[in-house]
Amino acid sequence: MDIIGDTQINWLKYRWYFISLSLIIVAIGAFDIARKGGLRYGIDFSEGTIVTAKFAEEPQVDAIRDELQRSGVDNAVIQRYDRDELNMVMIRVERSPTEGGELDDAANAILATLETDLPNHTLVDSSTEIVGPVVGEELRRKARNATLFALFAMLAYIGFRFEFVYGIGATVAVIHDVLVTLALVSVFDIEITLYLIAAFLTLVGYSVNDTIVIFDRVRENRKLVRRSSLAEIMNLSINQTLRRTVLTSGLTLFVVIALYVMGGAVLRGFSFVLVAGVIVGTYSSIAIASPIVMWWRGLRGRPARSRSKASAAARV
Repeated sequence: MDIIGDTQINWLKYRWYFISLSLIIVAIGAFDIARKGGLRYGIDFSEGTIVTAKFAEEPQVDAIRDELQRSGVDNAVIQRYDRDELNMVMIRVERSPTEGGELDDAANAILATLETDLPNHTLVDSSTEIVGPVVGEELRRKARNATLFALFAMLAYIGFRFEFVYGIGATVAVIHDVLVTLALVSVFDIEITLYLIAAFLTLVGYSVNDTIVIFDRVRENRKLVRRSSLAEIMNLSINQTLRRTVLTSGLTLFVVIALYVMGGAVLRGFSFVLVAGVIVGTYSSIAIASPIVMWWRGLRGRPARSRSKASAAARV
């Protein structure tokens, strides 16, 4: 059954509507980030303590939170961890920049509370992870460098595989995807963790793959439909690959939505970025990458046409 037939949509006709929509979302995200004083980093990128505890009985999160507050451990994030039958919880405590004391003091206070102050909970096993300021800064730097390296590698590959202008279009589209998804992460108040960085790198690869499919069809059609303008060729190529784009992205979207719904709290941020990234990445391949190539072609073509007209006038 052919869900999507042959379409003849003039996608580039609506390019300014698409670009305006993207700018609005990015502006809302930038305003939200400025209002909150920055993105909300998880303990992976800031100072803090993570304690993973396994109990013999099913843990009661509210009871654990109350006992920790009585022990002076405030602002602890407590959530069930792994499968429910394992009776595990993850306790995360961030340290603010003005807070004193050693990082392992919080871990010791949490473990002491879990061992002695919870009558209906028998602690079976525990592990502690402490992230200091130096480690957090190093992780932020490596995450930033990994994302930038992926972008530059894509620009080089697409520039070599097609033309430099196509590499510019694909790179701008991927930057657009990252900015829009980051704006949504801020608006929905999702903390930045190592899981999210992995999701963003996955988003980068997925987005550029769909863009390459469209650009490859553009390259083929430029040889087959020589008399058509670049805008007509791009519209034709997008319509020809639309069926493949919708089916591939749709199936991927079903999987990541299932991961978001059933993956649990630990993978909630990771799956959210994938859900948003699949939608935004598919949208940008059509609405952002192609208009950028059109704009760049027009910008580079104007001086050449002016020089050719001047030369013809001089010969006359």
